[in-house]
Amino acid sequence: MGMQLYMALYRTFHAQKNRIRPGMTQLGLSPGQPKVLSYLSQQEGCMQKEIALALDIEPATVSQILSNMEQGGLIRRSGALERRRAESVFIAEAGREVYEKWQELCRGVEDEALRGFSEDERERFVEYLTRMYKNLTGRELE
Repeated sequence: MGMQLYMALYRTFHAQKNRIRPGMTQLGLSPGQPKVLSYLSQQEGCMQKEIALALDIEPATVSQILSNMEQGGLIRRSGALERRRAESVFIAEAGREVYEKWQELCRGVEDEALRGFSEDERERFVEYLTRMYKNLTGRELE
């Protein structure tokens, strides 16, 4: 039998991460920040616990990511200052600019990764991964 699915997914994930990481660093982003920016671009004004749930990240980890992003000027918070987890989180203008550059980087790596795939194959591939995610988590992939 050829390579098992889990190993193919694992190795492909790491290859993709290794292609994206230098650009992420160049943009001043650290691990976890791009997916938070992505979520905030769709769900602005959400609370920290919503980010944690949607992105499968521990709340304490989200807290640290958000603190670093706030210090970097990528996000802003509003709400109860004494309870940081109850604050609403918004993407700042600098965050929007970095997110646009992040999207460009990801599109380039995606095009490279899917070179030679037809449009139908690309759509089916995303559909298969989406179904796998739901099977493993019981939730829809957002």
